[in-house]
Amino acid sequence: MPQQYVESTRILDSTIVTNKIANANVTSSKLAPNLSFSMVNALETANIFTTAVGGNVNIDILNNTVYFFSSNTTANVTFNLRGNDTTTLQNTLSIGSSVSLAILLKQGTNTFRANLHIDDTLVSPLWAGSVAPAYIVGTNESTDLYSFSVIKTGSSAYTVLASNTKFGSA
Repeated sequence: MPQQYVESTRILDSTIVTNKIANANVTSSKLAPNLSFSMVNALETANIFTTAVGGNVNIDILNNTVYFFSSNTTANVTFNLRGNDTTTLQNTLSIGSSVSLAILLKQGTNTFRANLHIDDTLVSPLWAGSVAPAYIVGTNESTDLYSFSVIKTGSSAYTVLASNTKFGSA
C-alpha cells in the first residue's frame, strides 16, 4: 500500500491535530523532539472466548487489550498478564510506560473473584475504593468488567490500578 502524506499539522489548545501520517507514525516539525507517538490500532479488537474459564488465564497484551469471556466462570480466575506466549511483560514494557486492559467475565449463579499475576508472579493491585472483588454465592448472573492500568516502575516492578464493575439485568 503506498504511503500517503497530507501536509497539515497544527497545535490547537495543547492538542496535536494532524493529517500527516505514514507507516503509523506522526511526523511534524512542530512536535517536541522527545515526544514519541506510536499507533498500533485506531480501533481495538476484542478477543471473545465462548469457553467457560476458571483457574489461570493468560492475557497476552501484544495480541489484545480487550478480552471477553462470555460463558459462565467455573472457579476463581487468575489473570496472568504477559506480552505473549514467548515474551514477558517485563520485556514488552519499558520503565515509565503503561498499558490499560479491559477484561469481561460472565458470572453465573456464583461470582468468582479474579486475581492478578504479571509474568506468573502474584501482584496486589490498588483497587478503586480500596476494595478487591469478593467471591459471592447465589447472586444473579452478571458480567464483571475488570479494568487494569499497569505502569512499569522498575525492572519487574509495576503499579497496578484496578477496578471491578458488575453489569447485569435490574
